Amino acid sequence: MDFKLRTRRYDDLTNWEIEQYLKENDIIIVPVGNCETHAALPVDCEFVAVQGYARLIAEKVDGLFLPNMVYFNPGGTQIGRGTIHVSMKESYEYCKAIAHSLLNQGFKRQVWIPSHVPTTDFLLAMVTDFFDETKVPVLYLDVYAYLANLGVMPRPFFDPSGKHQKPRTKAGDEVDPFNDVIFGAYKLAGRLNAIPAKGEVPFPDSEEPAGLFPNWFPEYSLLGKCSGFMAAPAPYYYTHPDEHIGPPIAKYTREEIEMRANIGIAYMNELLDAARLDELMAALRHLQEYMAETVARHYDHLPKNLYSAANPFEHLKK
Repeated sequence: MDFKLRTRRYDDLTNWEIEQYLKENDIIIVPVGNCETHAALPVDCEFVAVQGYARLIAEKVDGLFLPNMVYFNPGGTQIGRGTIHVSMKESYEYCKAIAHSLLNQGFKRQVWIPSHVPTTDFLLAMVTDFFDETKVPVLYLDVYAYLANLGVMPRPFFDPSGKHQKPRTKAGDEVDPFNDVIFGAYKLAGRLNAIPAKGEVPFPDSEEPAGLFPNWFPEYSLLGKCSGFMAAPAPYYYTHPDEHIGPPIAKYTREEIEMRANIGIAYMNELLDAARLDELMAALRHLQEYMAETVARHYDHLPKNLYSAANPFEHLKK
């Protein structure tokens, strides 16, 4: 039987299709984000951005992607009434429960993609504890850091002043790596009309902010040097929703949003084509095999495998 997936989106597939896929492969990409105040963009925009990357990665590595992982701890944006708050502990526990289910189903090569802090924080803890509990390494993939580490994306993709650097696509189009990627991800999701065009929403008049850091506490830029890019070493709340990204200013017409979305999709594809994704998936499989066959079984004092039986690594086999 010649079987071909209709889509890479997990919840659009039938059970039969998922079972057919699992006979041949075991990759699932899980983007995780939050729902928060975000200027003139929809409240789920930063999740949609990493979901866009997840969708394209799944296409390129013959995987599936799991949508809708969007209601988690938002950090300092809780001051916006449009922000949904879930605690770090609850966020961690829910993701770990999903990871266990996916493993039991047969998805051994799991790739967990955070949008930004604080999803970075609880996901790192989750994948570590999940390994202790199962002896199965799954991958935490900060897609922005990974692309920067490979040298295919500027580090960081915006400069400290908050003014985005402007790379170009191979076709020569100038790219806003923040907005264009978000627009492109919404188009990939079939939701481009969710982005307000110029004049569609009666936002109050305002001006662009000086930068991304809280204006009331300029010293935070020093505290921010205590951790990696997109991490919050000292938790805080914003004092006004406009301090997160800026005031709501819808700059683009509907036609311009469409154009910028196409540029964003092209840019994401070009980044991922240079991202050595097949090697990354092969490395994850090798790590899982090495842990199971060479390391973990030889040390009795390691944390107990929750799947322990006569052969505690039976669930690792194809």
